[in-house]
Amino acid sequence: MNMLRRMSLIALVLAFGLIAAACGGDDETTDTTEGTVPPLETTTTEAPAETTEAPADTTEAPTDTTEAPAFDLVAAVAEYESTIPDGWMNVGDVESFKDALAASDGLVIDVRQPEEYAEGHIPGAINIPLRELAANVDKIPTDKAVYVYCQSGFRAGIAISAVRLMGYDNAFAYKDSYAGWTDAGEEVSTDAVEAEVFGDPGFAPELVAAVDDYLSSLPDGWGIIRSVEDVQAALDAGSVILDVRSQGEFDEGHIEGAILTPLRSIATAENIAQIPTDTQFIIHCKSGWRATISMPVIGVLGFDNWKVFPGGWNAWTEAGAPVVTG
Repeated sequence: MNMLRRMSLIALVLAFGLIAAACGGDDETTDTTEGTVPPLETTTTEAPAETTEAPADTTEAPTDTTEAPAFDLVAAVAEYESTIPDGWMNVGDVESFKDALAASDGLVIDVRQPEEYAEGHIPGAINIPLRELAANVDKIPTDKAVYVYCQSGFRAGIAISAVRLMGYDNAFAYKDSYAGWTDAGEEVSTDAVEAEVFGDPGFAPELVAAVDDYLSSLPDGWGIIRSVEDVQAALDAGSVILDVRSQGEFDEGHIEGAILTPLRSIATAENIAQIPTDTQFIIHCKSGWRATISMPVIGVLGFDNWKVFPGGWNAWTEAGAPVVTG
């Protein structure tokens, strides 16, 4: 391991420690040392030519007809969601983010649109718009911390779940995002930063393609339902709620008719079977973050009949909307 690689890994470990508090191979060596064997003596005596030819081997090696097993997309999604860490991959507030970034010398990715990035961004951040993340995995490293942010946190939630789903366990979200950064009075930049190319990260191409299909097809407005009134109107029209909170939270209170599919187990056969395919469903959680994280999971599983309510349970109950328990 060369010195640069060792320093990168040490910095990454330090960064992960801060985050938890807040929320090539060896080359073969060719031996060129000469031995002490004396040179062969020159002789003019030639051995008689061998005229007997060995019979040609006409035996063909057996053909391997064993096919590689088909890629199991559902199993890959289930593995990802079952390992989502405590803290939901959020690096924390602005100070925690700055500390982690300083300790790791990590890469910051702004997933907003290019025109938003051009108007001002966190200094040093590169721009990869959300819909294009999976098409640019060669610009996202695997050997140092990666932090994603957007304007207010919604797109950052989708982004962190998408990159983690593909295999980037070194990635985190700065949930407060650009709004939190500027509200804290931090420096901003309008100088574009060219993205470095790191190469193929080696993830399953089928999984990367599925994430790309999902991200690239995200609708205008990102599928958001913004108000309690709009949620109630959708429910009255036949939509249902998909609640991705825990069983305990659900039992304490939920929207009538809600379907419980906890975030870490959406991809189980039982929960997939519960998700409707013939009517619109609205994803929600307590405050919006888990609902946003769940969107790539649900999208990659093939569902496109969804909306998301970022206000979540908090907004619903603060509005005095009806709830049921048990």
